[in-house]
Amino acid sequence: MSKKQFTGFSINTEAMIKSISSIKNISYKALKRVQSFVLTNNIFSPKLAKPLDKDVFELSAKKKQPEVLTFNPQIIIGKFESGIKDSRFKYFNTEYRAYDYEGYDNIFPAEYICIDSKGERRLKPHIYLNLVEVKPEFAKKGLYSKAIKQLETIALAEEGCDGRIILDARRIEGPYVAKIPSPSLAHWKCGFRFAEDNNNKIMEKVLKGELPPEEAPEGTMYYAFI
Repeated sequence: MSKKQFTGFSINTEAMIKSISSIKNISYKALKRVQSFVLTNNIFSPKLAKPLDKDVFELSAKKKQPEVLTFNPQIIIGKFESGIKDSRFKYFNTEYRAYDYEGYDNIFPAEYICIDSKGERRLKPHIYLNLVEVKPEFAKKGLYSKAIKQLETIALAEEGCDGRIILDARRIEGPYVAKIPSPSLAHWKCGFRFAEDNNNKIMEKVLKGELPPEEAPEGTMYYAFI
């Protein structure tokens, strides 16, 4: 039996390799690299001066899982004063929301989701941007993107929100509304992505010029830069 002694404890490399091999996602080649590295570099030694390189062995990326709750939370929806006041906006209305349901066809990333005690997918606390409109004379001048950066900072500071922001990208029609192909184009540019993945695929086609800007989709979007 091959053992290598270290200060205070010993490592049975063959037992360790046997244990690791039960993990389906690690290849035989990766296992041999682990064994070789353990024996030659004394990776468990307290004297090891630098951390392991990330490419010592390759594991397939493990998808992050949503937080699981031991209770069934009550849905919370209330007005939220962001403090963003700018007369160039006709509307910039925000709400605080927590534990509303994910919604049909929506798949949010794990950072946005928790699982309640009944197994239902719920949205973690977040800032909901329920209505935003730039006055036509100030459209396309970077006002919205600057406000989203401010809102990101606010959502990071708000207890429990951790930078989460959600909105619904919908076209607004009217004689005094700035004429734009689709509001989702501006949201996308600021870091929002669709909760419904098919809409992301359509948007990519729009951005590549395979579809006209007017065909940019509408739907629920989340702030992805958290």
